[in-house]
Amino acid sequence: MITGPVGSGKSLVCRLLKDRGIPVYDCDAGAKTLYERHPELVDTLEAQLGASLRGEDGKLDKPRLAALIFSDAAARKKVNSIVHPAVVNDFNRWCSNFYGKEWVGIESALFLSPEAGAALECDAVLYVDAAVSIREGRIIARDCCSSSQARERIDSQQISPRDSRVSFVLNNEGDEVSLQRQLDYFLKIQNIDNR
Repeated sequence: MITGPVGSGKSLVCRLLKDRGIPVYDCDAGAKTLYERHPELVDTLEAQLGASLRGEDGKLDKPRLAALIFSDAAARKKVNSIVHPAVVNDFNRWCSNFYGKEWVGIESALFLSPEAGAALECDAVLYVDAAVSIREGRIIARDCCSSSQARERIDSQQISPRDSRVSFVLNNEGDEVSLQRQLDYFLKIQNIDNR
């Protein structure tokens, strides 16, 4: 499991893992695919939230959904209770493609969240972290949003690297070489080698 707060650099760590032969399931991309393949999932969200979530093209308007869940804890909890179990099922289906691999990863910002929903059993939990100011800057650059919107997203998460389920914390405040060294050390102590 690869987890950590928004803007910490989980996607970069996942790319580095893939470069090392470890397939990684991206929960955000998985959810997006589920929304497209199963429009009834969006119907359920709209019914539960009492809000229109579709754009003019009839598809899920992700910025609209994001604005809602990052500003309303009750809405976020409802969305997660619907979407998280569907994503876990999709991950389990996805894993069947990798029977020859000893290790696979799953990237999920929600795994340590109290609103996570369906449980996942993991052999190791890799927590990617960075200072709030660094994460805020990354979110602003990535999502073209304001500082207050970035802070709203940061404040909406209640996860900690001190969670007892965390196996190892990667500090992603330096350069990529430093991150790679930390990742290689983690893989070594976990005896993970998919090559």
